[in-house]
Amino acid sequence: MEVKTKISIQKIFNDNVEKAVFKALELINAKKVMTKEGMTILIKPNILQAKPPERAVTTHPEVIRAVIHWVNQFNPAKIYVCDSSGGAERGITEKSMKVSGIFATCEEEGVECIPFEKTKTRVYHVKNPLELDHFASSSLIEEVDLIINVPKIKTHGQCLLTCCIKNMFGTILRINKPKTHAQFSTLERFCGALADIYSVSRPQLTVIDGYLCQEGAGPSKGDVVKLNLILAGFDGVALDSVVCKLIGINIDDVKYIKKAEKKGLGTTNLDHVEILGESIENVSRKFKLPFTTPISVPLPRFLSNFVGNTLFKASVKFNPKKCKLCSTCWTSCPVDAIKPPAIRRLGNVPSWNRKKCITCYCCAELCPHEAIDFKVDYLKNVFLSITELF
Repeated sequence: MEVKTKISIQKIFNDNVEKAVFKALELINAKKVMTKEGMTILIKPNILQAKPPERAVTTHPEVIRAVIHWVNQFNPAKIYVCDSSGGAERGITEKSMKVSGIFATCEEEGVECIPFEKTKTRVYHVKNPLELDHFASSSLIEEVDLIINVPKIKTHGQCLLTCCIKNMFGTILRINKPKTHAQFSTLERFCGALADIYSVSRPQLTVIDGYLCQEGAGPSKGDVVKLNLILAGFDGVALDSVVCKLIGINIDDVKYIKKAEKKGLGTTNLDHVEILGESIENVSRKFKLPFTTPISVPLPRFLSNFVGNTLFKASVKFNPKKCKLCSTCWTSCPVDAIKPPAIRRLGNVPSWNRKKCITCYCCAELCPHEAIDFKVDYLKNVFLSITELF
């Protein structure tokens, strides 16, 4: 008889997040991972940016509080809440932890909330790498007894979805994130690297924050959706696959999910999954997708040989009314495709180099003022693609 991986889906009623988290964990018998008293636990939320919880950019602090309360039932010796935020600004993770409300929650609960970059560093070697054979991260990944992944459901400009697997990109230390994007500049290779990174930590338990989510221009400037759901399970690949079905995304379009399955990290076959609690059909809600699809639209072979894939390359657009020239975009760009304006006193926006750009969307993802958009101008791109040949 086949043993199916268990995934629970629970509704949040009257904003009682803790009740939903406890019920979701009870249904999958999550206590089996708490093998002894005195364990050291690492909770890994999504703390992408310094945004308040109602903006739905970071894991909601009440979800973190509920997970802490659940863990405390088993008398742990130590609980850490750690992440490494995006951006080149020194101290950005601490700032993000405070603005998101997660730092205050941890203080109230007597839990240490610390950036990964402030812990001891060690180099991890990836077994059977698809792309990335080693990387530096926190020694806590190896030292703790249990890792609990607490991602948030959001659409993502580059990868289409960010949830379980993508959330562990946060174990890459702040200054190394742009280097990883530059090293694996195509979406295919970057998604392979994401699967490699996830394979090192491979969280033993995952609690998904589907309380406040983002659709559209996620993961930092999308529209907030109050989905009011908590999901829990042990298989991050299966959980990401369920989330895709839940919000109307084709699993095959989220390339890192299939990459992770290829590495043997879980299953995308929902016939091998037992859904407990709410059914997917009863709580599904189709999300607006980010404007990335045109970049991957295949061209006829004769045309792609002529103009390459740049025909559908999105152009970066800066909103002069929102842009504060804060430097986040140009200091965070992994390939130096964005530069500050030549004459700031004229109120210029940053300049963008189309040839250098790898459409990783880091600039828009990390812009604290939500001043960056992407646009595909087909006729202009045809012209530029052809002129670049000469």
